[in-house]
Amino acid sequence: MKLQMKLIIAFIIIVLLMGISQFVFLQSRIRATFEDYLDQHTYNSMLRMELMLEQYYEETGTWKNVQQLFFSSDSSNGNGHGMMMHGMGMNMSMSMSSDDILLVDLNGIVIADTAETRIGSAGKDLSGKKVDLIVNGEKKGTLVLYQHKLQDLEIEFIKSSNTTILISGLIGALTAAIFSLFIAGKISKPLKVLMTGIKQIASGEKAKEISISATGEFYELGEAFNDMARKLERNEEIRRTLVADVAHELRTPLSILQGKLESIQEGVINPSEEIILELTDEVYRLNRLVKDLQQLSLAEAGKLPLNIQPVDIRLLIERICNHFQWLADEREIVLQYDKIPTEYFLHIDADRMTQVIVNLVGNALRHTPPQGMVEISAQPLANSFIIQVADTGQGIPEDVLPHIFDRFYKRDTSRTRDESGTGLGLSIAKGFVEAHGGFITVESETNKGTIFTIKLSF
Repeated sequence: MKLQMKLIIAFIIIVLLMGISQFVFLQSRIRATFEDYLDQHTYNSMLRMELMLEQYYEETGTWKNVQQLFFSSDSSNGNGHGMMMHGMGMNMSMSMSSDDILLVDLNGIVIADTAETRIGSAGKDLSGKKVDLIVNGEKKGTLVLYQHKLQDLEIEFIKSSNTTILISGLIGALTAAIFSLFIAGKISKPLKVLMTGIKQIASGEKAKEISISATGEFYELGEAFNDMARKLERNEEIRRTLVADVAHELRTPLSILQGKLESIQEGVINPSEEIILELTDEVYRLNRLVKDLQQLSLAEAGKLPLNIQPVDIRLLIERICNHFQWLADEREIVLQYDKIPTEYFLHIDADRMTQVIVNLVGNALRHTPPQGMVEISAQPLANSFIIQVADTGQGIPEDVLPHIFDRFYKRDTSRTRDESGTGLGLSIAKGFVEAHGGFITVESETNKGTIFTIKLSF
């Protein structure tokens, strides 16, 4: 079943349930309220009758003729006082459509009844509201308000009310069905557009950006899908490029190994020490490439093992700079590292962070012309520590900066394999820094230099 039909059915069911619950509630409330109204009206008449009956007994000292004077609707005799009482009884009797009033004497016998059906019967066990008749401080009888079934007119009123509620509920359900067609269509339309895009991605096609005219969450959903589609396309391009780059990087040393080993087997060249060293270099190159890829994959997956220990950052950087001093001297470059705090300990993996700084310093020295300068500085901040590697080299073009940390990216394609490496150095550096919970950024300006910044949070 499609979403649109599910929404229509859901709307109708909700309205029907609301109508049924409303019908049941209002039906019981109307009946109860109507019966309370009748009871209250009759009870008020009974209280008025209480005063007249008590006055009558006080004057006569007996309940004789009380039925004819107060409870009967067809009596035609009595004096002026009696006729007044009789008129009141008639009025009250006419108002009591769902209740009867009975007078019970001290012996528990019904001596008067507005319905004239229980006279002479026992009245002690009658249910209903009761009022004692007190004359001169003594009880002389009891008035009982006895309820019975509603009359035809009252039942008709309740039935009419129930019918009105039922009809209004059905009209509400029909209206909900009509509106649900419109609302369900508005809801399902952007979802249909989204499903089309999802099916394109699932089938391996290049997903086109979808356009959802709706506002709010559906618009955000469409934008999120477009962003996801762009990222998937970008990741697919990266995957294809990665496979091609890895294949290229592996193909060259393997081709060299295969060619020279076949030449040795055929006797074209002799397996001299020089040849064996060349083959060993290619094996080392392959081993380094595989190791770099493994380290990078672990870092990106967040599973890179770290040996965190307190490390004196000044001693670490000095040791790295001493390692590179010969290269700086050879290229006539000033290698400066005097802006580093003394005896400042960072909790880091010394080997991983050494590899990061070695990569940055090595790149800076390779891209800085003679008479230039490479400076390593460090400073603590409030909740972090900053390490910067700055050079006065040729800088990085603006169009290259977004790709500087990509795998196998080499901004100088004219360099030889021995000079350029595998193109994984900065990718690995970024992965190692992020594994420490930090991040690395780069700022560069052509012909003015480059600054790599490592920020480690505490």
